[in-house]
Amino acid sequence: MVTTLLADKYAPITSEIGFLQCDAETVTNAIVNWQKSIQAKRGVSLLVERLSGDLESTLPKLLPLTSVEHRRTLIVPTVSRWTAYFDNGWRGTDACSEISYLSGILGCRGVRSVCVPNSLDGQTGRAPGRYGAVILELFSAKTTYFLNTERSIAAVNDGGKWAFSASGTPQEFEDSAQYGKRLVKDRFTPELLSRYLESLGIRAFDETFYDASSSSFLIRKEGAVNQDVREYSLQQARAALGVAGG
Repeated sequence: MVTTLLADKYAPITSEIGFLQCDAETVTNAIVNWQKSIQAKRGVSLLVERLSGDLESTLPKLLPLTSVEHRRTLIVPTVSRWTAYFDNGWRGTDACSEISYLSGILGCRGVRSVCVPNSLDGQTGRAPGRYGAVILELFSAKTTYFLNTERSIAAVNDGGKWAFSASGTPQEFEDSAQYGKRLVKDRFTPELLSRYLESLGIRAFDETFYDASSSSFLIRKEGAVNQDVREYSLQQARAALGVAGG
């Protein structure tokens, strides 16, 4: 089973992906309406560019990657009711707060998918690499036990020790027997994440799931830049994070 998007060629961008059960143009307008006044206070305007082409031709529009704040957001339609969210943070897309908030204001379900291969074990000093993480967060349009998180499942290498957690309302498609595996990292695997996403109608790791026949939208911040922001090429970010493959 394939558990990377485009063979990780664009990781870390694609290591985390957000999804909203809403059309791409509506999602784009919601982001602009939300952020416009906030960004204007710091001398930043938001520009929206309509893009055509497949996912592999649109992802490079996020470059360069940036530290401190993401300066570009890519909204991509799929062949389903779901729309995908990517941004240009140098460590990878950070979809949690955006998808949670947008689910609430759009009145739709949202999903955060994280699949980071583990390349660090224990105390490895300063060698480049990433601690592994497999996370699924499902957001509701309504307030739940914690903000609007409906379900959260995660197996994460937390500084050298794997930890598993599951909270919220279990979904009917879950295989709860997996959560009792002896090895913590086996309790929620990339393969299980992929199965769960497909049960929700999301083929996150299948490039044909992203609709090349419909427009994607690039949202760019123009204007004032935080003095601490640093730009990275994709190659520089991959080297700094020890991203392999692709």
